[in-house]
Parts: sequence; structure tokens; C-alpha cells
Amino acid sequence: MEHEPQAGLRARRKLETQCEIHQAALELFEAHGVRETTVHQIAERAGVSPRTFFRYFSTKEQAALPGQRRMLRAIDSLEITDPAPAAVLRAVETMAETVMGADNDPELDEHRRVAKLLARDADLQSLAASQELVLPVRLRARLAEQLPEADPATLLLISETAVAVWRVSWIRWGELATRGETADPVAVYRECRARLRSAVG
Repeated sequence: MEHEPQAGLRARRKLETQCEIHQAALELFEAHGVRETTVHQIAERAGVSPRTFFRYFSTKEQAALPGQRRMLRAIDSLEITDPAPAAVLRAVETMAETVMGADNDPELDEHRRVAKLLARDADLQSLAASQELVLPVRLRARLAEQLPEADPATLLLISETAVAVWRVSWIRWGELATRGETADPVAVYRECRARLRSAVG
């Protein structure tokens, strides 16, 4: 029992160090660009050694991306009450809107900064896309777990399409932010979703 406070302190310090490295990467990328920034510069700004940097992130690009923690948590807690495909899709879309957040989201400014970087850097876009590969797989597994009788192809289509619209919405939001336009990410998500529906009929 006496070790629990120490373990909690270590975990908190680890999270703080990760956040400091992340913030340092964002600041340097915004100021100098991704290609011109080195791991050594990020580590120095965060007050850690390059060796410590690599304990948390495998590349400098990865340090700027918060990963998909919020989306993964939302997928893991998704509850489906109606097995009809249209209802399942609506539930997934509602979940995605929640993850996109709203103007009162305390993390919105950071999301905007990351989205702006993504909108102008192809290397970051590639890394983000590779990180997102796990999302439709996890979503499909969650849906299959709750809907064992559902058609696997339908669940695959719902999962892949939902994640694609979510990703495109973040990219679009970043493009708008880069042009100086302030937009609610949920509104951008709804617009992208409507455009897809219009395109496929």
C-alpha cells in the first residue's frame, strides 16, 4: 500500500514529460517547420535528453500528434441499442461528433494547432493516416461484439466510412484554420458527412 503514492507520482510525472515533449514539438514545428526541426531541438526545449525523448516517441513527427486516444476511448464505450444498419451508422456518427468536440472543449486549441500542421505537412499527414489504421479495425470489432448477427460486410463499410469521414473532417478543419477561418469542428464534420451522402446518392 505504501508504494501506491510513489507509483502514482511516477505515472503523473511520466504523463507530464510526455506532454512537455509534445508541446515543445508543436511549438518548434509551428515556428520552423517539421523538416527543419530536430529531435535534439525538441528534447532541449522540453528540458529532457534525446534518449528520454525516444522513450516516449519513436520519431519527431509522432511527438506532435496526440494519437487517437479520444476516438479509441469513445469506440470502446460505444453502445448500440438498435441493430438496424441506419441506426448503427447514426450511433457511430453521434460518437464521432462527441469526439470532434465543440467550442467549449478545453483541448480545442491544441486540436486546431495540430490540424493546421497536418493541413500543411504531408509527412505528418502520412503518419496520422498510419495511426488511424487501428480505428476502423477497433470500431468494427466493437460493433461485431455487440451485433454478432450483423452482416460483416455492412459492419466493415460502416467502420471504414465513419473513420474516413472523421479523418477528412479534421483535415478540412485544419485547412480552414490555416486560411484564418474559425469553424466549429462538429459543423465541419456534419458538412463533410452531408457532402458524402450527396455524392453517393
